[in-house]
Amino acid sequence: MTSPRLCALCGESAARPLFAVGPDNFLRCRACGFVQMSPLPAPAGPGEDYAGFDLESYAAFMAEFRRPQYERDLALIRERASGGRLLDIGCGLGDFLDVAAAGGFRAYGLEPSRKASEIARRRHTVVRGELGQVKLREGAFAAATLWSVLEHVPDPAAFLAEARSLLAPGGVLALRVPDVSGLLPALALAAWRLTFHRLDLPLRILYQLDWHYKHLYGFDRRTIVRLLEQGGFAVEAVRSEPSFSFGSLRRRMDYLPLRGAARAAARVALGAILVAARLTRRQDELVVIARKQKG
Repeated sequence: MTSPRLCALCGESAARPLFAVGPDNFLRCRACGFVQMSPLPAPAGPGEDYAGFDLESYAAFMAEFRRPQYERDLALIRERASGGRLLDIGCGLGDFLDVAAAGGFRAYGLEPSRKASEIARRRHTVVRGELGQVKLREGAFAAATLWSVLEHVPDPAAFLAEARSLLAPGGVLALRVPDVSGLLPALALAAWRLTFHRLDLPLRILYQLDWHYKHLYGFDRRTIVRLLEQGGFAVEAVRSEPSFSFGSLRRRMDYLPLRGAARAAARVALGAILVAARLTRRQDELVVIARKQKG
């Protein structure tokens, strides 16, 4: 394992190895518990994670599973910002933009993927690019959203500062991140350890280590709240959610590199984990609603 760098959350240098898959090493800060890849890879640059997708299956998964989540997310946002401009950062194919526009917001998107931005642009105003590299007017938005984005960025604190600058005073930020304390990632880590580091596929999938945009950081409830508060936000709601449902599991399996008996076994196992995670309140995603503070 590599020598630890300073923790991106608390600045401490004391860290312990968490796991390593190929060239990707992850550490957990001994002081605050924040999980981060160390060293960070070279900047990924423009990439296309949507190129290998079955977009028809992906769109069906989003409609069946994510859209109901997005509608609940929007309800939380509307309790704090009833309308105005909303910016979805990393808007993908525009699924949340559909929900936000139907809910009364003037919805705008920012998306680095050429393929995804072209699809989203058919229905909404979408700019292709990354936050900080595209000129946007400060204070122009009543709300901004980061759905499964923050874990991919090299500097989460700087990224949040850029997002904060785009919000009007008292503006609302909503985000979703994977929860490393959830049951599914905990079992993936246990499987890696119990097989003497041979079974690394679950970790590769969960941290998207075979994707162009990998997960560089791992959050839990405590660390995501701390990061937001350090960045000038007041956290107003935190909700735990699963990353799939029984109804969407068949679609979710389309993105796993498994076939035949292995695929069937994984589907049964994931269904059992879904039940256990609900019972133990250890689901694998967090949705956070925060408000921009003065200063």
